[in-house]
Amino acid sequence: MLRMTPEQIGEAWDLIRPYIAQALPPTLGIDAQGMTNVLYSLLAEESQLWAYYGSGEDVERGKPIGLIMTVIMNEPVSKARYLLIYVARTISPSKLEDYEEALDKLRTFSEANNCSQILAYVENDTYVRKLERVGGVKISNLVRL
Repeated sequence: MLRMTPEQIGEAWDLIRPYIAQALPPTLGIDAQGMTNVLYSLLAEESQLWAYYGSGEDVERGKPIGLIMTVIMNEPVSKARYLLIYVARTISPSKLEDYEEALDKLRTFSEANNCSQILAYVENDTYVRKLERVGGVKISNLVRL
């Protein structure tokens, strides 16, 4: 899994934008302004975009099988610092090993940035089960009012 540079994001934005839009957390409306804000956040390196390529022989070099967008959060009340997986979207079929490899990279990044934990917005039950198989624990439900 590789972290994309702002230049790479800018060049590939038209290709990756739909995948990000499909996986945005429920707290963000999917409209033109929201997507512009996402792009600006990535270009300013306020958030990070990762492309993961998998490990199987069937993965063509240079074609990611998924995208992950993260942001380092500083929670204002408890002062906790954590890495939030803001978007996780598969593009091609992935294996459990792909999730494990991606999480290893994110753990390394999280630790290097003094984050106490990694959290993720996940609405899809299939993804919840896959993350539970690699050590994740479902801790909450988010309700929009």
